[in-house]
Amino acid sequence: MDAQARRRRVGGEAAAVRHPASTLSFYLLWFVAGLLICGLLTMRVLDNGYLADIGIDRWRTALVAASDASAFRELFAISFPPLALSTDLLAGLLPGTAGVPLPLLVNVLVGAAMAALWAGLLQGAGYGRFPAGLIALILLAQPSLQQAIAGGSGGPLGVFAFSLLVPAAIRMRHSGDVNAMALVGVALALMLFSSASGAYLVLGLLPFMVVLAPPGLISRSPVGVLLVLLFPGCFTLLGYLYVNWIFGGSALAFAAGVDAVIRGAAANMGAHPWLLGGGHTLPGSLLVGALMALLGLPLLPAALGRVVDRQARFTLLMLALAVLAAIAIGSLTRYLDHPSRLLAYLVPLGVMALVAARPARLSAPVALLLALVSLAGGWLVQGYQPAPVATAWRLALAGQPVAEAQMTDDAAFGRQLRDIHDIALDADVSGMLVPARGGADGLVLTSTDRLKADMIAGYISTAYVALQDPASPRGMRDRISRAFPTLWRDGPAGGTLVTSQGSWRLWRMPDQSQAGRNGESGRGQVP
Repeated sequence: MDAQARRRRVGGEAAAVRHPASTLSFYLLWFVAGLLICGLLTMRVLDNGYLADIGIDRWRTALVAASDASAFRELFAISFPPLALSTDLLAGLLPGTAGVPLPLLVNVLVGAAMAALWAGLLQGAGYGRFPAGLIALILLAQPSLQQAIAGGSGGPLGVFAFSLLVPAAIRMRHSGDVNAMALVGVALALMLFSSASGAYLVLGLLPFMVVLAPPGLISRSPVGVLLVLLFPGCFTLLGYLYVNWIFGGSALAFAAGVDAVIRGAAANMGAHPWLLGGGHTLPGSLLVGALMALLGLPLLPAALGRVVDRQARFTLLMLALAVLAAIAIGSLTRYLDHPSRLLAYLVPLGVMALVAARPARLSAPVALLLALVSLAGGWLVQGYQPAPVATAWRLALAGQPVAEAQMTDDAAFGRQLRDIHDIALDADVSGMLVPARGGADGLVLTSTDRLKADMIAGYISTAYVALQDPASPRGMRDRISRAFPTLWRDGPAGGTLVTSQGSWRLWRMPDQSQAGRNGESGRGQVP
C-alpha cells in the first residue's frame, strides 16, 4: 500500500511538473486560433468600409487623449466607458500600432482571450483538449459577438468580465467562498465601466444578487454579503460621478450629449425596428427577448437540462433571467438597438452550462452539434428586426462596400491635414478625421486653454482653422462653427481657403504681424 501511495505521489509530482508547460501551450494554441478568427473577420468587414460610430469615437478619443494633456484630463474624466479608453491607450503604447484601429485591436485580443478562457474551462470539465477548443471557437463566432468586436464597442470587454463572473458566482452559491464573492464584485465593476451594455446588465443583475448569495450566509449577514459584492462597483461609480462633477460640471456629464454612449439608440429611435416593434413595451421586450434567446443559443437550455448540480443550475438560470431583465431595461430606456447586443452575454452561460453538465451528461459530439446549431440560430436572430449597424456588418461580411459618405469625407479631409500643424479643431464631432490624419499632434483642440480663450475673445490665434458647415447636423454641434457662425462661409478677413471636403473647410488665418502693420486688429481675423 505504501509503495502504491509513493508511486501515486511521484506520478502526481511528475504531472505537476509537466502541467504548467502543457497548460500554457493549450491556452496559447486556442488564443492564437481565436486571434485568427476574430482578426480575419474584422479585417474582412473593415476592408469593406465597416466601422461603427462607437468604434470611430473610441479610436478618435484615444488618439486625442494620448496627444494632449488637457484633452486627456477631460476625456478620461467624462468619457464613458472609461475602461475601454484605458485599454485603448494601453494598446496605443504597443509597437507597430500606428494607424491601427485601437478599439478593434483591443477587441480582437479580448476575443482571443475569451476563446482561451472558455476552452480551458471546458477542458477542465473533462471535454477533450481539441473538442473543448473547437466548441469555444464556434461560440466565439456567434454573430452578436463578432459584430461587437468588429464594430469597436466595449461589449467584448463586458462579455469577458461576465465570463469571469459566472464561474465565480457558482462557487459563491456553493460554498460562500469569500474570494469568489470578491471576484463577483470586481467583475461587476469591470462590466459597469467596460461598455454601456455591461452597465445595463449590471442594472439587471442587482435584484438577483440577493438570491445568488449563499442562503445561509445571506440570512446571517445580509449587509456584509452585499457590501462585499457591491462595494467595488459602488465605490468606483461614486468616484467616477465625482470626477464628472469636477471636470464636467455635472455628475452625469458623461450622459449629457444626445449621442452619449450610454444613451445608445435613443437619439435615433426611428431607424431601429426593434424599438418600434418588439422592444416598444415591457411584455414585448421580455417575450420576444426570451424567444430570441432560445433560438439564438439553444445550447444553453439543452445543457441546463442536463445539469445535475442544483446550485449551478439555479445560478445559471438566475443569470440568464438577469440578461432578459437587462434587455427589458435597455429597450424601455431606448438604449438597445437590438437584443443581440445583450444576448452575447448568454454565451459564457452556455459555456458554464456545458462545464456543469460535464461530458458524462452531455457528450462532446452532442455539445459540438449544439454549438453549430446555436451559430445558425445566432444568424437567424440577428436578422430579425436588425439594427442598421448589424445590416451594414452583414453586408460588409458578404463583400459589399458599406462606407458612408460622411465617413469617407472625414477620412479624406483628415489625410489632407497630415502635414499641416497648428490647426484649430473641435475633435469631438470630427468623426474619422483624427484617425485618418494619424493622430492629434499639431491640432489645437477645444479642450485647450488657448482655443477656449480664443473663442471667448472672438478671434483665432492658430495658423489654420478646420470647421464644418454650421447648417449640417454635425456642424450644429461644432463649437468653433457655433462661436464663429460666418467663418465657414466667408472665411477670416485676409485669410485663404486651403481645401474643402464635404462639409469641411480648412482656412489659413492671416499673418498676425502683417495684419498689425496694416492697422488691422486681431479681432478682424473673424467676420
